[in-house]
This record gives sequence, structure tokens and C-alpha cells, in this order.
Amino acid sequence: MEKIISEINNFLEKQAWCDFNIIEFNGKLKVGGKTSFNNEYDIIIVFEEIFYFQCLFSWQTDTSYKSFLIPEIEEQRDINIKYGIEQGYSLFKIIPEDIEGSMYISAKNIYIEYMR
Repeated sequence: MEKIISEINNFLEKQAWCDFNIIEFNGKLKVGGKTSFNNEYDIIIVFEEIFYFQCLFSWQTDTSYKSFLIPEIEEQRDINIKYGIEQGYSLFKIIPEDIEGSMYISAKNIYIEYMR
């Protein structure tokens, strides 16, 4: 999972900007990112077997720093206890631009479906 998070952040670091939005939530949570004004997505991130998510429908990302993370153990523990997240799920943290606070997704798997 760390490898996928690293690939996402490496992709973002090469972009001037990237806007994300949820494009599907039907058993899987698909998040699409655009780095231009085209209608096509430049990256699609898929979270499988969602237990919990606290996320905006759309957000902007500051590509000058890592915005997709696996939280520190203490933060994971706090979120897992607060929301009753079951063992076996991984917690992912997203830091949006210009919004105070972070977004969280608890899922069993993450992968990149498409990346230009």
C-alpha cells in the first residue's frame, strides 16, 4: 500500500495542479484526478472494500507536497477507535488544498486504475 501511495504522490509532484472528485461509489470508491481542463482523468485511484470514509465530493490538491498518506500509528488508532473501524482495514489520509483538516478513507485495498 505504501508503494501505491508513493506512486500517487510521485505522479502529483510532476503536475502543476490536480483537481480530484469522486467518480464512482458502488462497492469501490473511485477517485479521479485531472491535471488539465480536459474532460478525461489523468489518474484514477480505486479504494476497495470501504469501511469508512470522510471525504469531500471534489477538492483541489497542492502538488508541491505529499497529499496522499498513510497516517502515523497514533492518528490511525484514534480514528479507528472513534469510528469503530474493524481490524484488517487500512486507513488513508488525504490533505486537500485550502481546506482546514484532512479527509480519511478506510479500505482493504488501494490501486491505481489509470495513470497517464
